[in-house]
Amino acid sequence: MHVLRCKIFFSIYHIWYNLLSYTLWSLCSSELNISRHGGRKDIYLMTENMTKKYGFRDNILWILALTFLLTIGGDLVSLIPINYTLFSDAYTETFNLYITFWGIWFVFLIAILSIKDNRYILDALKYRKNGNNLKNLVIGFGAGFVMNGACSLTAYLHGDIKLSFAKFELFPILLMFIAVFVQSSAEELICRGFMYQRVLHRYSSPWVAILVTSLFFMALHLGNEHVSFLPLLDIFLTGLLFALMVHYFDSIWMAMACHTTWNFNQNILLGLPNSGEVSSYSILILDTKHDTNSFAYNTGFGLEGTIMSVVVMLISIAIIFFAHKISEGNKSL
Repeated sequence: MHVLRCKIFFSIYHIWYNLLSYTLWSLCSSELNISRHGGRKDIYLMTENMTKKYGFRDNILWILALTFLLTIGGDLVSLIPINYTLFSDAYTETFNLYITFWGIWFVFLIAILSIKDNRYILDALKYRKNGNNLKNLVIGFGAGFVMNGACSLTAYLHGDIKLSFAKFELFPILLMFIAVFVQSSAEELICRGFMYQRVLHRYSSPWVAILVTSLFFMALHLGNEHVSFLPLLDIFLTGLLFALMVHYFDSIWMAMACHTTWNFNQNILLGLPNSGEVSSYSILILDTKHDTNSFAYNTGFGLEGTIMSVVVMLISIAIIFFAHKISEGNKSL
């Protein structure tokens, strides 16, 4: 996975340049009072104003490259050999799959704390009464279970998957949950923490940050096994959902929690592939000889590569949007 990220970076770089150039122009033209019909001269003036006001370090492509390099740095740190065995070989292998993302936390926190211009990002990670609070954390955990539960239950009732019970041990499961949280929150730190805040700092329109981070989140999964158009669409929508949680509820904790329980439910509880990644340890075991492809399940990629999951993500995005509208309406009363 570490090498594949290097391979995909240069292939997506040029695609991003053309796509984001037009998108940023569309979203930011009104802010900069630039006519849509002004031609090349106005585009040049817009670029000149951006350079004068913000400088190179706030350029969208630099933010993209920096985030990617820090991610690679975190992957390399996590390769430091630590020999241990927990409970069983299968458990240890699965635990390592998730806990190694501590390297991402280590590198990104150093980048945030050691560079003065990045320290404002730390505020997005701290406890806040009206953002990163216990209520939103619990909502996130619950949302992830419900969303993934809806997808997995549909696949089960449709006959796409057959499960059998392996074993349940409380302490190992709690420890594994922490490991999954480290992995899921690390991906949120990359996309909705560091990158989202840097892009939002540069462009006052939050939709630029939402779009950019969702595309980057999708790109991080390009090297996964059995990836194709539908899984990538689903992952993009998932990134969009998490970004909207951060935007509307000012809570990256909610996104981290939702991401965690989604992954934990499908991979550790049910034993299903997690974005194409199959774990050796789970509470329930999937009968891979009798699983089938359908609108609700992808035998290679799992629940995330299906029409059902896309529909669930779209419904969840709509719920987030209307929940925010209702919340804002209540505040105005």
